[in-house]
Amino acid sequence: MTIDDVVSKVTDPYERQARLYPALLALLPLLAMLGLLYAPATTALAGTLTVLVSCGGLYFMTSVCREFGKRLEERLYGEWGGKPSTLLLRHRDRTIESVTKLRYHAFLAAKIGRAFPDSEQETQNPEKADDLYQSGVRWLLNHTRPDDTKRFDLLLKENISYGFRRNALGIKPMGLTIAVGCLLWVLVRQALILFTSACPFNDIGALWRLPENVAASLIVSVAMLAAWLFFFTKATVRTAAFTYAETLLRACDVLER
Repeated sequence: MTIDDVVSKVTDPYERQARLYPALLALLPLLAMLGLLYAPATTALAGTLTVLVSCGGLYFMTSVCREFGKRLEERLYGEWGGKPSTLLLRHRDRTIESVTKLRYHAFLAAKIGRAFPDSEQETQNPEKADDLYQSGVRWLLNHTRPDDTKRFDLLLKENISYGFRRNALGIKPMGLTIAVGCLLWVLVRQALILFTSACPFNDIGALWRLPENVAASLIVSVAMLAAWLFFFTKATVRTAAFTYAETLLRACDVLER
């Protein structure tokens, strides 16, 4: 069984792209190292993958990603001051222009049967205002499910993008550990690092003379290390979260037609 076979077992696009892919990215340096440096172990690896899939390994992997992602999400909401969709509906937030925002307010207020607060009322009772905004967003979520209509394909894509980045950031410690561990393992295996000497780095110039398979393994580990450090960050998750939230609110105009 190949990685493609494993991925094809998860048919739901959100489950596959937002939950399975981050887990596979975390394992990528390890899988690459085993496949490139320990070729005889490839058959054993395929057999292991088959057993894992058969015994619910895929479900476990996606569940782990979701769990760590959701835990992180709660912390991020606290740092941001609330859920992105709620923040965007607040009068005091200027991300969405006031005319458009008031149109969203009027639409959602009509759907939940409760008037949304004006700017002064929001200031006087921000918790009550947020409750109304969240109720409106909950209604919107329930009426923009992508399996109900093709009108919200873009919304699904933005949700997947956010879920992918959030879940990847949630398992970032695991990804960093695997990438660093594989990198060190290969360097020690090739005697490029000697912990028994005063200077652990031994003949760095030998990096340019490494066999192609060893160099490829190192490149994968270094690339994933860079990705975990510089791409999967709170800033990139925030960008995806607010893009998704704004796309969700734009659905008000679509549903009003």
